[in-house]
Amino acid sequence: MRFGVLGPVEVWQGGRALPVGSARERFVLASLLLNAGRLTHVDQLVDALWAAPPRSARSQLHNMISNLRKRLRTEGGLIEFRTTGYQLNLGPHEFDLLEFRRLATTGRAAADRGEHDTAVRLFTGAMALWRGPALADMADELLGDARRALHAEQLAIAEAALDADLVLGRFDDVLRSVAPLIDEHPYRESLHEKRMRALLATGRRADALEHYRRTYRSFADELGVEPGAALRDLEQRILRGDRFTGATPASPVPRQLPPSGALTGRDDLLGELVTTVRSGDVSPAVLVGPGGVGKTALAVAAGHRLADDFPDGQLYANLAGSQGGGVEPHAVIGRFLRAAGVLDTALPDDREERVALYRSHFAARRVLLVLDDAGSEDQVRPLLLAAAGCRTVVTSRHQLGALVTSARWRVPVLAEDDAVRLLAATAGPARVDAEPGTAGEIARLCGGLPLAVSIAAARLAARPHWTLDELRERLDHEHGRLDELSIGDLDVRASIALSHAALTPPLRLLFRRLGLLTAPSWPAWVVEPLTGAPAARLLEQLVDAHLVEQLGKDDAGQHRYRLHDLVAAFAAERARAEDTAADRDGALERVVHAWAALAATADERIPHDWARAPERSRVVAPPAAAALARHSPTAWFEAERHSLIAAVATAAALGHTELVGMLALHTCGFLELRSYRDDADYVLATAIRHARAAGDRELLVRLLGALFIACLRRDRHAPLAALAEEQLALARALGDPEEEALALLNAGRAANRHSDFAAAIEWLERAAACASRPGVAASLSRSAKSALAANLVYLGRPHEAMPLFRTALRLSEEQQDVIVAALNRYHLGGCLTRAGLPEEAEAVLTPALEVSLRYGEDTLWAYVQQVLADVDMRRGRLGSAAQRLERSRETHQRIGEGDGYAEALRSTGDLAALRGDWAAAIEWLTSAAEIWRRIGSTFEVAATLARLGAAHLATGDAGQAAACRGEATELLGEMRLGEASLYLPPWYGSGGISA
Repeated sequence: MRFGVLGPVEVWQGGRALPVGSARERFVLASLLLNAGRLTHVDQLVDALWAAPPRSARSQLHNMISNLRKRLRTEGGLIEFRTTGYQLNLGPHEFDLLEFRRLATTGRAAADRGEHDTAVRLFTGAMALWRGPALADMADELLGDARRALHAEQLAIAEAALDADLVLGRFDDVLRSVAPLIDEHPYRESLHEKRMRALLATGRRADALEHYRRTYRSFADELGVEPGAALRDLEQRILRGDRFTGATPASPVPRQLPPSGALTGRDDLLGELVTTVRSGDVSPAVLVGPGGVGKTALAVAAGHRLADDFPDGQLYANLAGSQGGGVEPHAVIGRFLRAAGVLDTALPDDREERVALYRSHFAARRVLLVLDDAGSEDQVRPLLLAAAGCRTVVTSRHQLGALVTSARWRVPVLAEDDAVRLLAATAGPARVDAEPGTAGEIARLCGGLPLAVSIAAARLAARPHWTLDELRERLDHEHGRLDELSIGDLDVRASIALSHAALTPPLRLLFRRLGLLTAPSWPAWVVEPLTGAPAARLLEQLVDAHLVEQLGKDDAGQHRYRLHDLVAAFAAERARAEDTAADRDGALERVVHAWAALAATADERIPHDWARAPERSRVVAPPAAAALARHSPTAWFEAERHSLIAAVATAAALGHTELVGMLALHTCGFLELRSYRDDADYVLATAIRHARAAGDRELLVRLLGALFIACLRRDRHAPLAALAEEQLALARALGDPEEEALALLNAGRAANRHSDFAAAIEWLERAAACASRPGVAASLSRSAKSALAANLVYLGRPHEAMPLFRTALRLSEEQQDVIVAALNRYHLGGCLTRAGLPEEAEAVLTPALEVSLRYGEDTLWAYVQQVLADVDMRRGRLGSAAQRLERSRETHQRIGEGDGYAEALRSTGDLAALRGDWAAAIEWLTSAAEIWRRIGSTFEVAATLARLGAAHLATGDAGQAAACRGEATELLGEMRLGEASLYLPPWYGSGGISA
């Protein structure tokens, strides 16, 4: 397929346009395309589509995505769902915007090499891709900003083509092309300058002056300003009859820029920098970032690209701001003036006089300054030139926040692919191609820092007998990683040490304590427990020094920060060298205690029926963070998930069993609700291992209960009975009636999952009796009754189950336990459906669907959709049923809910049977039966086989029908159940197992 946004939003396949759908669906597709390869958040799309999003906004968005997939004849590969949004992966598909940018980038590179014919051809190809205004069929309030940004890219390439034509002497082509651009952009001075230069080159000096005068009048009359310095300077040069080569022959033209090495992964940033310097004002463009990130290389490359724009010279100075006090501006000015031809004897010693001479000397010139490694604003200000034709690029490890700039960029580390290309450029493409996976690992271990990658590449180049894997192994040892990243005068540790040396003692303490954290990012409150004192201002100073990266606000509203991996390794080195083990462990324990206290605060606000942690910790959570955890618990957990997993590992490494257990119990409920199952497995397994080793029975019994629920939700039936048995033995040994009731309830659930419904009822009746004792939470009695009712349904007695479900629902609503109430509504709705009361079932289920959407309970949402689809089928709404089942299948499959996915498959088979499509019904039902066989759910296998028997009979395949009916009868016999428990829908007719 080929996608297009450079005009109306369109999709082509095989030479014909595919339907894109409604205006909203076109907007969603366009948004995903503009962000191709990156996650587009659901909230971003919802907020753009609705000024006041309805409750069903997410569901409607999901439907739009489903419709797009159908129209584009693609499943999940093109548009993938992630936890918080969607991602469009182009893969082999074509996209006109990417092609435009590829041609534009290649054309600029050709122009930089002096291959202007090639550049014009590439630029022309890029412009030919435009079919009209970008996103032409999109409303301005939806994608107006994106459209304007794309048009700015288009104009930049049009100007680049004009520049190339000027160099090639195609002046008539320039005059033809620039006229409509000026009509469209009458106040873009660079276009007027190109027209004037083309007129001059064709001998039309008077026309060039007349064009300037018209432009001057237009600016004065319509904007109330004069044209900028570049146009005014050009007019004066024309009047003087100057040649347009820059400096006078008598003056030397300084060319001080260092050689420019090959840049990797910096095309976009380099293009932005060059464009800003070319079209900006006299205030400096500033590149900031940590040592080794490539600021100097970027500034120097920009200087070389801009050389023709500044014919009077390029001045360069390394201000050495990261090395103590740095170079005095007075000395730098002296160097610059000498380079421009001023004799030593003419240089004033007085600082103010020297600055005045410097600025006067360059007042009528077009000069570019590159001021590298500035230490402060005071070091830079005397060097700035106010002349209209001069521009400045500054690099610094500091933020230089008080410096007024035309633009400021924080230079990022390299993306992995770019880092691998940089590695290959020095180490050799063949070696990298032979071990591509290992090359990626080396790039990650270097943290994408260009200095580190360059050192790694140089080490490989110097040791041709090394494999990439040998270097990877050396880098993989965190304590020795910085030792490996050194060769000759290139040294990552030394680069970081320059920034570290400039810190005050309190900043050094905070910096090395931050190096102890293993979380990938952390909020600002960690500073106080790490150092024992409030130090928010210190954290901001580390950000200004580019030793700490500020990541912005997370979904909970906390400012988050991180250390680059190599900076973190350096900080941890300093902590090991300067702090005692007791000090390090104490700092970590305080932080982990605070995370556990915050997790407890958020966990109290998350509605779930998981095991709660015993109240042991007396640590007070940081107040501001605790307020966020209380107000937005789900968002807080989402933001802190990785930090909490790291905190579990840290507590385990400290040997702090109680902390490990508290963290596990306070986080596993959220992790399971959001289907972060690998994380839940890790925290529970770690906590159980430590609780067993420490003999902490009170903690262990609760952890076993949490593990039981995790296995139950994931269809891991095999360990359930053993877990319930151990939980029951521990509860009785502790004399804890509440834990005993929970263990009995779990034993009943285990028997249910093994299709032993009679045993399940026996266990659950004992659980209900135990739960009625004084001091036991009422929720346990409610849960036991709900589970008892579910087993009555399996035994074919839904009318006996309904009062128990209603009681459980009433109790959960009285206790304002919204998630459990929604679960009870799901069970009651299924019971009512089986009892032949679909209208009442729908009334019960609809609020459960709303609750599951509001709380992001995807699993519950998918289950409720499936039961509502059954209701729709019984009420003749087959289209609605099909839509619900598609959503249910997709969600269950995405989160790995095997039992739910099988239920949705079976219901889809029921729908196909109702429509008389028996072949499709057999396919769906067979898939469902296979899943339940793997899970080991005997009852569900029997119920599905009964349907298959009826379906095969309808197709005339009596042999298959008999086989399915025979196996279903055998399984029912093993479970001591009657056929009535299977609840075959009426449209299967008499094809059931007794037919």
